[in-house]
Amino acid sequence: MPRSNDSLREGTPVMHSRSQWLGSLVMAALIVAALLGGALLSGCSGGSQAAGTDTGTRSVEMTAGQFPATTPPPGQQPPPPALKEPRTAVYSYLLWISYAYRVLNSDVASKTFDPYEEVRVNSYVMYNLQEGRAIDQRLLDAKLKDWESKGDTATVSMSESWVYRYISTKTGKYTTPALNASYDTTYTVVKLKDNWVVHSVEATSSVPIK
Repeated sequence: MPRSNDSLREGTPVMHSRSQWLGSLVMAALIVAALLGGALLSGCSGGSQAAGTDTGTRSVEMTAGQFPATTPPPGQQPPPPALKEPRTAVYSYLLWISYAYRVLNSDVASKTFDPYEEVRVNSYVMYNLQEGRAIDQRLLDAKLKDWESKGDTATVSMSESWVYRYISTKTGKYTTPALNASYDTTYTVVKLKDNWVVHSVEATSSVPIK
């Protein structure tokens, strides 16, 4: 998902570092990934695992597709968040914040992040509201690079490719052609009670962000 003009999540709807976001209100947004059966990636929930060893099934929502000629209505809500394991929690986060950026309401994704990350997500929604735009962003590809869990904190490293377009809140029409964004991301995930939620995101863009 596109993240930001100055950072991964800001100008493009996918990612942004917290310091960049709070300092310059950079744009941010992270991905649309669909969970099938409550888990995108298979494997055990603890320890570390190298990339390429997970072979979970992904839904058609993760398949690259063409944008329609006309603006679609707001999409249906994603499946309920799968928060019992750090990796699926990250995918749920990406799916739900993409939906939040489309409908311009951070509350819909609140189950997937903690209060610290909520500040950034809500700030980005407010920024886009001020700009008079929403974001239609879709995840083209997501690869798990590595993950590690220690106690109630985990890190999940990903490689992500997105396509996105901005939508005018006045006309309901697309205002840009399809744009692409690619990121290397690291998610810090924390366990709150019995659920894993995203606490922070670090992202590095591999292509210029518009």
